[in-house]
Amino acid sequence: MKKKSVLRKVLAVSLAAAMLAGTGFTAVGSYVGTSVSVSAAEIQVYGDFEYEVNDDNTVTITKYTGTGGDIVIPNTIDGNSVTSIGHHAFGNCTGLTSITIPNSVTYVGLHAFSRCTRLTSMSISDSVTRIELSAFSGCTNLTSINVGENNTVYSSDNGVLLNKDKSTVIRYPQGKQGTYVIPDSVTSIVNTAFEYCTGLTSITVGKNNTVYSSDNGVLFSKDKTTVILCPQGKQGTYLIPNGATSIGQGAFYGCTKLTSITIPDGVKRINNIAFYGCTNLTSIIIPHSVTNIVGAAFYGCENLTIYGINGSHAETYANNNNIPFVVVLMNTSTLSSNEITLGQTVTVNAKASEDNCTYAVLYKKKADTKWTVKQNYSTNDTIVVKPAKATDYDVCVKVKDSTGKIVKKFFEVKVNAKLKNTSTISATTIKKGDAVTLNGSATGGMGDYTYAVLYKKKAETKWTTRQGYKDNSEILVRPYTNTDYDICIKVKDNDGTIAKKYFTVTVTK
Repeated sequence: MKKKSVLRKVLAVSLAAAMLAGTGFTAVGSYVGTSVSVSAAEIQVYGDFEYEVNDDNTVTITKYTGTGGDIVIPNTIDGNSVTSIGHHAFGNCTGLTSITIPNSVTYVGLHAFSRCTRLTSMSISDSVTRIELSAFSGCTNLTSINVGENNTVYSSDNGVLLNKDKSTVIRYPQGKQGTYVIPDSVTSIVNTAFEYCTGLTSITVGKNNTVYSSDNGVLFSKDKTTVILCPQGKQGTYLIPNGATSIGQGAFYGCTKLTSITIPDGVKRINNIAFYGCTNLTSIIIPHSVTNIVGAAFYGCENLTIYGINGSHAETYANNNNIPFVVVLMNTSTLSSNEITLGQTVTVNAKASEDNCTYAVLYKKKADTKWTVKQNYSTNDTIVVKPAKATDYDVCVKVKDSTGKIVKKFFEVKVNAKLKNTSTISATTIKKGDAVTLNGSATGGMGDYTYAVLYKKKAETKWTTRQGYKDNSEILVRPYTNTDYDICIKVKDNDGTIAKKYFTVTVTK
């Protein structure tokens, strides 16, 4: 390969910095002297690659000057190991279709492959230990980033770049289409991981993930109180589910395909740039519960109209930011609980943003299509519903104003079976000195069971506590007298309901 040298003179400061020299500050605020110096750096050329030799005699590829296609970066140049792909080295190389990175490379710089629009896949060698977050920005057809299994820093999941233990999503390929299922192992996501991924239409989360959950393809915190991220490929309308209390920073950033969003009553905060650049968002309903809309939450939403309650914080924000605002009737009804045990009741607290409304309540099993009317339109605003089966129910609350306008609000209620103690015992007859093992278990109720164990001689009335309520479900009891014993296992659920189960154990010599 023919090699040559090119001498490139680089100004140490830009024109803007030179203009600021008299003040003693550069554009970023660093103090400098008043003189302007010029330095020279030697850029080497090896075929279609420009490069620099570092102080440790390693090589950094600084620029690719070829036409693209399938490119192989050399391991060494002039006997020196190629260890870095520099900032913007392959930037705007629209002819690049594939690239092979040698095992000598440890670093991939800022925008190293940015806007390589024909690049469809990338394989990261085992030696790479640092990749700048913007390395693949603008690679609109990149569908897969793969990592060697022996890499000590990075890994991949279905073509998505992760850290080694798959706990952090680092970069989702910008050209990848459809749905991404976040692995249960993921506990954090880099802010720019899904940036400009307009082909991503849905994010789902495994039920065993401890940090995240999802609703209709939108990423939430585990408890579904915070909206974290809406995929930029999601289209049409989206109703944020009940239970949400905040919309995270940049949650709907760049979702240009969304047209309408409804925020439920209970959300209190909309964070900065939450809906930044949603250019086709024409309507958003903001309830009275929202009392904090931060900074540029709706910056770039050029076609937006905000709908809300007269005198609300949403109206004030809209007026202060020259966003059209329309006063609407809002259904602010609530339920006493979204999860109960069979036999318990749910109270509907019907409420509206206007006075002189009437209320209707309907419910049905989720699997059914026919609704049962619990209350037709009435001024009564407290309605008690008692489901008859242990299953999931839908509840609909209708609000009607004096003009006849109706606004519906839907809830889901999970009805669990009654708490049942299904605990077992390892034996009912043992020899003196032996132990019996109690295995606490239960079904139904409100879950998250705890277990307590008591025992006594059958002839006595006073119980001895072997274990107070704990998560531990396997308890040993070692009776000390040749007689019959009563043993009681208690199960308590999250709701405080207790179910008891009794055993008799005979102790022989």
